[in-house]
Amino acid sequence: MALFACLKTARLFAHVLKFTRSLSPPGLSFVASVVVLTAATGSAFAQGVAPSSTTGPAPSFKDPSFGTRSRGNSFNPDIGVNALFLYQNSNRGRDAGSVDRNGLGLQEAELQFTSDVDPYWRFVGTLSLHQEVDDSTTPVEREYVLEAEEAFAETIALPVVTLRVGKFKAALGKQNQIHTHALAFVDFPLQNTVLLGEEGLNDLGISGAALLPTPWFSELTLQGLSGQGEGLEYFQPTTANSFVGLAHWKNLIDLSDDLTSELGLSAVTGKNQSASSTQFYGADLTFKWRATANQALIWSTEYLQRDLNADTHEVGQGVSTWVQLQFDRRWWVQARSEYLQINDPSTSTTAATHQRKQSALLAFVPSEFSGIRLQYDHLNDSGPKDEHKILLQYNASIGAHPAHAY
Repeated sequence: MALFACLKTARLFAHVLKFTRSLSPPGLSFVASVVVLTAATGSAFAQGVAPSSTTGPAPSFKDPSFGTRSRGNSFNPDIGVNALFLYQNSNRGRDAGSVDRNGLGLQEAELQFTSDVDPYWRFVGTLSLHQEVDDSTTPVEREYVLEAEEAFAETIALPVVTLRVGKFKAALGKQNQIHTHALAFVDFPLQNTVLLGEEGLNDLGISGAALLPTPWFSELTLQGLSGQGEGLEYFQPTTANSFVGLAHWKNLIDLSDDLTSELGLSAVTGKNQSASSTQFYGADLTFKWRATANQALIWSTEYLQRDLNADTHEVGQGVSTWVQLQFDRRWWVQARSEYLQINDPSTSTTAATHQRKQSALLAFVPSEFSGIRLQYDHLNDSGPKDEHKILLQYNASIGAHPAHAY
């Protein structure tokens, strides 16, 4: 039966590919390929190893089990709110016209809705309230804007595979997928903010993730993105029906009862405004050790490279490495070192070509719903003076607190 199912899905995959290539642009063919390929993989696994419950009658709205999967009331979404309040003081932020001026502000507030749509799909919507700065005016204009940070639906009933459609954080590296309040430090690493932009690689698209048949946890993710999202100036293709393709391979390996390692590899390619191409390459490695509830040690390193073919062949690359030590139930001490280099920058790149940054952080985390973090940054970006900055952040969450990337 398993072989018969594989043959049927393979024939279906071939027919769909042929049909979409004859009637649709290359971007839609890629999307159809991802959907059918992941569905075929799930079908083959379901025939071979899925539990008997997957072969029983399909659940319905009259099924007593429907609705119990959702957290909270079956027809009301779970709602969670997170707020980040930030005080900063820098030797470069003393001017009232500075982009990052000194003082207290709202770093970000998130409103998240999560619910099962039915027995097959789950929906996640996240609204972000944050401050945007227009430094092209005098004085600098600041205003708070409310934007849809993520809004996607994903499958919850398919074995082995997970399909996702909507607007989401792309699976490029590790840090790009993390929300601000879940970061290890107060801010994102340099390579993310400079090479990916303030919003990161966050775009409309479709995603298919499949578990690979390995002795350890191994997941392969393929995504097709529009490339037209806010802040994606390094893509924004001008040719019709263009898309951005992404591949991410994630591996989790238990080295012992207390020690776990994570290895990730990423690649992205797509057309840009110059009708040429832009590529990203990423790698991340993390070790997590936890002996007791009061002691933990995390060491993480991430590398990111951007090749931008425009008026010049710009190559930007950065690496960041950091250590987090939990020395008491509610206390953490952390350190981070970063390096960023941009060779032959294009006319659209305004960042310094060489930057070095070191950070130290002390955190008091009384519970999973709140935390206070004090961070010191030293930045050398070839400016007249190095920047020295103190940041004090208060993190508060209320309502539903679903699991997320961290």
